[in-house]
Amino acid sequence: MMNQSVTIDVTNAREQALSLASASPLKIWQRRLTILLVLQVLLMIGVFAYQQSSRVQVDAQPLLAIETAEIDRVVIQDANNKVTLQKSGSEWQLPELHQLPVDKQKLDEILQKLDGTKLTWPVTTTASSHERFEVAGTKFQRRIELFQGDAKKADLWLGTTPGFRKIHVRREGEDQVYAVELTAFEFATTSNDWLQTDLLAVKDANLIKAADYEIQKIGDSWSFVAATQEASAEKIDAAKAMELANAFSNLQVQEVVTQVPQGETTKVMVKSAVGEFHYDLTKAGSDYFVRRNDRDMYFKFSQAEFERIANIAKDDLVAAALAVSNLDPVSTVVNQSTQGLLNSSNSE
Repeated sequence: MMNQSVTIDVTNAREQALSLASASPLKIWQRRLTILLVLQVLLMIGVFAYQQSSRVQVDAQPLLAIETAEIDRVVIQDANNKVTLQKSGSEWQLPELHQLPVDKQKLDEILQKLDGTKLTWPVTTTASSHERFEVAGTKFQRRIELFQGDAKKADLWLGTTPGFRKIHVRREGEDQVYAVELTAFEFATTSNDWLQTDLLAVKDANLIKAADYEIQKIGDSWSFVAATQEASAEKIDAAKAMELANAFSNLQVQEVVTQVPQGETTKVMVKSAVGEFHYDLTKAGSDYFVRRNDRDMYFKFSQAEFERIANIAKDDLVAAALAVSNLDPVSTVVNQSTQGLLNSSNSE
């Protein structure tokens, strides 16, 4: 009787253990599903917060508190160089480079970018991080100061790059650092980088004169200016004449040089509706230089630019003669008959 009772108790315990074992995985999955649900809720909250922050960016504050059209002086510097761009009347000039004209298209592009740059959430708001992002007064990539008269209207520090075509920026007097779509490369710090490179070009030339040729454009046609009756019969290669005129129209300089180059010089005179201009083109060693009479300084320019003008002689401009262009009709018939007789004789 006692043995039977023990057997029954053992059986019941085994069934309870099996029941607990079978219930345990279910509870585990319930816990997992609960955790998964919590994660989904957190994810939804994160997405909602991101969407809200994106909406805030649309109404973000402008980088500048002034319209760039009101700016008349720009100062840009890095650790080694500093350049000033000054507006005089309607023209921008380089006061540290003989008052030469600024590349206005390049300047307009950066001013428009500054004008359109918006600030959203700051990357950091602590002064101790300024050196790390290189927007501190003691460590920076670029400093940009914008003036209206003597009043400074903006003072910006540009630093490290967080991504492609982006840079960290800080406004002077503030601790916040922002990531914006600008690059340090756009803000050059030397005068030659801002020089208007086509300042020696002559558009729509109508006369070009060198040592051994003089050509003129009447209407749409180029021709030689004949010194003698015999020379008046020479025909010009219209394409070559146009190439020469385009060389002056597209002339680009690279930088101003401080010393007069020593070397062989080619002189060329060009006229247009604007006026008459005299060029000195000089090869000095492996470098090439150009000066125009209205600019009392030499500029360095490329070998290709030099050769398109200085290497042109009259023979390069003369049209190639046609094989039978000088034969009169009678001579042509006689030549054809003679050639026919010679062919017949050879065949016999």
